[in-house]
Amino acid sequence: MSGTFHIQVATPEKLLVDAEALSAQIPTRKGYIGVLAGHAALLSELGSDELTYVTPANETRTLRVNGGYLEILDDRVRILTLPAAKA
Repeated sequence: MSGTFHIQVATPEKLLVDAEALSAQIPTRKGYIGVLAGHAALLSELGSDELTYVTPANETRTLRVNGGYLEILDDRVRILTLPAAKA
């Protein structure tokens, strides 16, 4: 689907999110970043706050991340975090 990217959020124990998204707001140690399809490659340290993303069905999903790492590469967003919970 055009205008989407793949997002994965994982903890050491399990994969929490494995979905397509239209946009995301992700907390980093230096503040939030917005992600859309076609975002430049990025590697960043996560902050501890709420991550939100919008699905192709226009539903907003939210979960809390507690530090970790973010990788954006080729319309794939991968987040490795300590145990998180749906907000």
